[in-house]
Amino acid sequence: MKPELDRVKNDVETMQQALGLAPAMAREWVPWLKRDLRLDLWWILPGLILLASSWLPPHSQARCLGLAPDQWSGVLAILAVLGVMIFHIQKTTANDGRPQSLIREYRRFWGIDSQGVRIGAALTLEFLLYFFWALHFRISTQAFIPGLFILVGATYLVLTLISRIWLLLGWALPLLAYGLLAVLLPDKHHTLREIPLGLMFLAIGWLSFILQAWQIRQIARRHEPH
Repeated sequence: MKPELDRVKNDVETMQQALGLAPAMAREWVPWLKRDLRLDLWWILPGLILLASSWLPPHSQARCLGLAPDQWSGVLAILAVLGVMIFHIQKTTANDGRPQSLIREYRRFWGIDSQGVRIGAALTLEFLLYFFWALHFRISTQAFIPGLFILVGATYLVLTLISRIWLLLGWALPLLAYGLLAVLLPDKHHTLREIPLGLMFLAIGWLSFILQAWQIRQIARRHEPH
């Protein structure tokens, strides 16, 4: 009986995937989501690097391999972002016993499924148009960067509402907040750049953690005996 139920369940998930629908959150997701919960906190790491770099003296004459200390902090923050993202994707999409439906949901979240490729192509076109628009009207870097974060945050917000992947709010809201805050703080001093950017990554980590915990609670409540 159980093999037949599993076959029906897999058929339903296949039809959902073909129709572009989100799979139903199953009880067997819960142990894996709890294990993945701590992965969200790794996004705090680049934030801590940026916050620490705000204490470095600006325009320092010291050089290491041709870069000033504050420049090296930017390089380390970028490497931390890439490292956390690669580590996160590998862990959440690994065939380590987790349900295939959960793997597909994470692949939707990271945009590495067939639908995500199309969305990625549309986003690339959007960013290129924004870049050429800014270049044509000679938008300063001071205005270009906040505008870019507002554009990315707004795009993530729209994707959240369309896909109903609420974990994307963990990125959409901090990106939007940073873009708006950068507009309100146009000072070129490096501290006023690094602190809001560092706080943005702290917000991404904690908000993603909270949303994941809320999702776990929703699944548990849905399957509680009545």
